[in-house]
Amino acid sequence: MLEKLKHDLITLSPLINIHEDPTKILLTKICISETKLNMNQDEKFGESIGNIRIEENGCVAIHMGSRRSDAFIRGICEYSLGKHKLRFLETDMKISTYSWCSNDNTIPLHADSQVSKDFRDMRYQTKFEIELLLDCDNQKIIYFNQQTKNKREMNIDVTICPFPWQLLFYPHAVEDCIQLISTSEQV
Repeated sequence: MLEKLKHDLITLSPLINIHEDPTKILLTKICISETKLNMNQDEKFGESIGNIRIEENGCVAIHMGSRRSDAFIRGICEYSLGKHKLRFLETDMKISTYSWCSNDNTIPLHADSQVSKDFRDMRYQTKFEIELLLDCDNQKIIYFNQQTKNKREMNIDVTICPFPWQLLFYPHAVEDCIQLISTSEQV
């Protein structure tokens, strides 16, 4: 009976986790938790500093300087609760305040991040499709590089980086481009 309930619930939503506590009696033995994922379709680029051009209704940001220079572009949404999945495409990015670089390393280097044993150097690649899961509830960011298939988790110290969180990109080279990709994929 428990297996049927477990099967039915997992079929209904793969984000439901079921575990048993063997120290409790049968009626209080079942613990059911559900992870809700907020798909954010409204994220766009907003404020920028430096030579940034925003295109395609706020979904594309391009470094337009005539030479390498500091430029920053920030998303308009703020994240404090729940889980938010964001996908974006970086083109001609050489480097990406808790963040990842083109070689899947973290910034700052002391950040609490799990290193993948499947490391692949991406320094000479010019296009990256990245998926971020902002897990505000557990105070972590999960990064997935579509090309390398590397998945990284970074625990965030909210005394250093308090809520609300916002996306921040640092395009440095001429014509570095970031494109937000809307998605309807459910995790």
